[in-house]
Amino acid sequence: MEAIILAGGFGTRLKEKINYLP
Repeated sequence: MEAIILAGGFGTRLKEKINYLP
């Protein structure tokens, strides 16, 4: 279960980085 939570958090951060891109 911890692995799933970590994967979800990583995906969220990746989305934020994409949003910050111009």
